[in-house]
Amino acid sequence: MVLATGLSSVAGFLDAIGFVHLGGYFLSFMSGNTTRMAASTATQQWESAYKAAGLIAMFFIGVMIGAIASRVSGDHERVAVLAVASTTVAAAAITQELGAGVAALLLTALAMGSMNSVFQRSGEVQVGLTYITGTVVKAGQRLVDAFFGGPRWVWLRYITLWAGLTVGAVLGAATYHRIGLNALWIGLALLLIATVTTWLVGRSSPALPVLDSD
Repeated sequence: MVLATGLSSVAGFLDAIGFVHLGGYFLSFMSGNTTRMAASTATQQWESAYKAAGLIAMFFIGVMIGAIASRVSGDHERVAVLAVASTTVAAAAITQELGAGVAALLLTALAMGSMNSVFQRSGEVQVGLTYITGTVVKAGQRLVDAFFGGPRWVWLRYITLWAGLTVGAVLGAATYHRIGLNALWIGLALLLIATVTTWLVGRSSPALPVLDSD
């Protein structure tokens, strides 16, 4: 739960950087990008449509890369996926230093896609770190379950994930306003901390718990 919340915060941090820099496009929210792409296509705003499509494509590729890393890494799937995400964000941070801000954020979108395989089990994602709509839905469902005699506090787990992303997004936007795309270096540092911590914890307790998937 701690890892999931921490990574949700990192996702919010990075997504906010992209959202502010790109003027309303998302690095992790593909529903929003799909709507922008469709609306821009309908109104023949091709640059906007291409930008949204590019982000969707990079996120999709990232999901595939993360899934591959998870499948081929044996008992170290979480560390492997986080290493992929960290390496990609490192490449993004270096790219922005070269003055290619949009390319850097496309790479970051790829990293965001890969992160969703951190909590994968039997080929299915157990915790979606970047699609918080589903998390809010589960929170509401579990709260109703509690009213009808189900587990009383399970819904708070999902609210915690939502809160983690919210706090991360606030910090990401604030950091961007201070140092611009150099904020990607901070996102990289946070991902590296998560990667090392996951590796250390995994050595002593390989089976880390996740939220229920139903």
